[in-house]
This record gives sequence, C-alpha cells and structure tokens, in this order.
Amino acid sequence: MNFTAIDFETANGSRGSACAVGLCTVQRGRIVRSVQYLIRPDPLYFAPINISIHGIRPQDVTNAPSFGELWPELLASISGPLVAHNASFDMSVIRSCLDQAGLHYPEVDYYCTRVLAKLAWPNLGSYALDQLARRLGIGFRHHRAEEDARACAELALVACRSSAVASLSELDQTAGVRCGRLYPGGYRPCRAKR
Repeated sequence: MNFTAIDFETANGSRGSACAVGLCTVQRGRIVRSVQYLIRPDPLYFAPINISIHGIRPQDVTNAPSFGELWPELLASISGPLVAHNASFDMSVIRSCLDQAGLHYPEVDYYCTRVLAKLAWPNLGSYALDQLARRLGIGFRHHRAEEDARACAELALVACRSSAVASLSELDQTAGVRCGRLYPGGYRPCRAKR
C-alpha cells in the first residue's frame, strides 16, 4: 500500500491559481511524511471568498515559488499513484497549472477517495472530506493543504481495509473502481465501474 495523497488550495476561481499544495506519502500502509508548500499564483490575485476558506493571503506567497518552479520537486515527491478527495478538482488544478507553465503532464495513476468512500460506505448522507473524517474519527483542520492531504491518506487506508484489499490497484478488480490517469496530452477520470 504505497501512494501519495495530494490536496490543493487555490487563490481564486481559476483552477490555475494554486496557492498551496499538501502531500502525504504512504509506504507499506503507513504515513511516513506530510508536507505543505506555498505557491505564488500568476496573476497574484486572491478572491476574498478563497481567503476566507483557507486563510492564505497574497503576502504569504510573495516569495514562494511559482508552480512551474516547484513542479520538479513535487513530481520527485510522488511515490506510487496519487490519491485526492474529489480528485477531479485536484487533477484539474495540476493540469491547469502545468498548461500555464508550458509543462507536460506526467504519467501517473490516481484514485479519488470520494469514489472509494461511496463504494465502501454506500448510502451516507454526505461524502465531503470533513464529514467522512468526522464519521471515521480522523482529526484535521479542513482547508489546510497538508492536513487535507493527510486526512485523505487516512481515509484511503480505512476505505481499503473496509474493502478488504491490500493495495489500491486491487480496487480495480474487487471493488469496481477504475483508476484515473494523467498522461502526456490528456487524462482519464477515476470512477466507479458501471
């Protein structure tokens, strides 16, 4: 069970306005590292609603690297597939930021813990990260990139145990999950098989 959970916060309504990213590395089913990086979006515009959600302000990222500058370090930190809660958002942030920086998409599989949770625990009222975390006893401060990535990693581990699988790749065969994939020139979303 090796993967990297990822979470982005954005400065405004644009998916290319990443201002923070959290990574949480899982090796052999255990969290071994979590980290957050601030990112300087271009343009350096923060919508008040976004600030009210995550608390990051323009002055916090003035000296931070751009996404393009940070990308080699982020890519080197990815171990195994990526995992994100509501992965369609986080993967669209990666794609938009890579497009803006003129960089190619990496070849990487990814899983969505929202999809995993719906299969592991059908008929819940909400599949929002904070609601699932509360239900499962996972403590964290919501909308802090590192803490969201860590909560996502813990959720993925619990969902896999609930589905009686030893790795995310087993979900393709046993739980009806089709992993998503980023690849040069495109992507395929993660979803439940019909």
